[in-house]
Amino acid sequence: MKFFHHIKSRCVVYASLFALSLFLFSCEDVVEVDLASSDNRLVIDAEILWDTATSGNVQQIYLSRLTNYYETETTKVANAEVYITNTSGDTFTFTETDEAGTYQCNDFAPQLQETYQLFVSVDDETFTATESLIATPEINRIEQEADGGFLGEDYQVTFYYDDPAEEENFYLTDVEVDFLPLPEYDITSDDFFNGNEMDSDFSDEDLEPGYTLAIRFRAISEQFHSYMSLILESTSANPFGTPPANIRGNIINETNEDNYALGYFRLSQVREFTYTVEEEQE
Repeated sequence: MKFFHHIKSRCVVYASLFALSLFLFSCEDVVEVDLASSDNRLVIDAEILWDTATSGNVQQIYLSRLTNYYETETTKVANAEVYITNTSGDTFTFTETDEAGTYQCNDFAPQLQETYQLFVSVDDETFTATESLIATPEINRIEQEADGGFLGEDYQVTFYYDDPAEEENFYLTDVEVDFLPLPEYDITSDDFFNGNEMDSDFSDEDLEPGYTLAIRFRAISEQFHSYMSLILESTSANPFGTPPANIRGNIINETNEDNYALGYFRLSQVREFTYTVEEEQE
């Protein structure tokens, strides 16, 4: 699942909708709220993930536009020019596939700590962003317990990794499991654990033996960590279902700076694994 993939605008003021929901609780008639129209802003979903067990040469970028709340279809952006360059002057072209709005590169060359620049040209405007491909620690071990969670009553799965010393590090984890409609995201930093073993855990009251967790763990830049913090603080359900229009990423419109795009260009080495919850042994 790609961030910002199939994004729709949910131009919603949560406090207003909460008050409205109290009013509608006792009403039987369906009320359609008159929400502000979308400004058709471009959304760029450009996450380059490299599992070092693979070559990482196949990568995809997704382009769409914000749509109004009541629209049922996402507006895909076709006929764009999309490519990434590195500091050596190599160019990696992303060609539009049969699925509108999806652009794929088959010869991308991932290199840790290398700096890459994204270029997207659409409707006579050019958008750019720059990031480095960040290394991610290996997973040391995975453990489970039956007395985890906030109340100590839930199954909990925890994985451990060594944080590199003498540098600031930031991490993003997402977990998918069948009973959740959307992945659960977690961000952290090594502020108080620099150079030590760190961990990330997942628990839920519905998590039971037999369920399989699909986990993606990657190191991220400090700037993306700050961006994600704002996204998660402002979004109660799906942090990537609606990029809040007032939270801007690192993508710059070189043609018209006021017509900025939503999204964030980021690159990471990724650790992907699954874990199936087991019955606790007595």
